[in-house]
Amino acid sequence: MTDEQIRDSIRLGVPFFGITERGEMMARYLPYGPVFKWSSNQIVPTPLQGSDLLWWLKASDEEDHQE
Repeated sequence: MTDEQIRDSIRLGVPFFGITERGEMMARYLPYGPVFKWSSNQIVPTPLQGSDLLWWLKASDEEDHQE
């Protein structure tokens, strides 16, 4: 999935599994359930939800554009 598809899935509240352009895995397993983000070295996922998750995605995009 692209970052845009991941954002759309988050906003629409649908289940998804995707890897961001930065290589981070994100998933939602139940409709409107929590969204989990984890790196390949972590076993326990860290839930991110709502505006915190959208802020994280926006901040990640801004960091990419500063390079």
